Amino acid sequence: MSVNISKIKNSLSVIILCGGEGQRLRPLTEKVPKPLIKIKNKAIIEYIINHFYKYKIKNIIIATGYKHKLLKQFIYKKYKNSKIKVLDTGQKTEIIKRVSKISKQLSDNVILCYGDTLADIDLNKLIKFYLKNKNKFIVSSYELKSSFGILDMNHKNVVTDFREKPKLGMWFNVGYFVFSNKYLKILKNFNKFKNLLFFLAKNKYMKAFKHTGKHITVNTISELEEAKLQIKKFL
Repeated sequence: MSVNISKIKNSLSVIILCGGEGQRLRPLTEKVPKPLIKIKNKAIIEYIINHFYKYKIKNIIIATGYKHKLLKQFIYKKYKNSKIKVLDTGQKTEIIKRVSKISKQLSDNVILCYGDTLADIDLNKLIKFYLKNKNKFIVSSYELKSSFGILDMNHKNVVTDFREKPKLGMWFNVGYFVFSNKYLKILKNFNKFKNLLFFLAKNKYMKAFKHTGKHITVNTISELEEAKLQIKKFL
């Protein structure tokens, strides 16, 4: 591991966004927040934290809201004597506001990720990519794959080709944003995170890190069931 990566890890704050109500996962989220829902006897948030720990990144802030106390109790019991902070950033709070509320506790460099997304991203490669593009706002991306068989056909509707669940050549946002804290000043000018991303893209301040490994997002009951099938491959 290079000296630069070691240094950057010591000046790195991780924010895991865990404040949402997870309404698309009801009734499961009526009792627990989404990050505490289990996949193969382990909470979603555990997979995310353990992935950072694997790369010796331990300065983690969990930005909560919905059912804050349950998350706080779980984390402080599961990760005793750790550097993890669990901060209540309010219910029904936009991502921009959550980050702003904890901005004074952030280090020079920040990783921002979602509390419902598992990705086996090589964090060393991600950090190297950031160091080469340190003036940019880095977003991790994943190639969109069709969940259907795709037909190519001519003007007479004769099928000329068939592709089973192909990659579509489009990349979508999976989080794991990396940026210097100078962007916090820009961030405060927006009310919604999506508007910030639109601004950064339009002004060419954002650059994509392409993740080609595994990715699991848990937003719905069907995605949760799929995650249970895919988690062995992920591990």
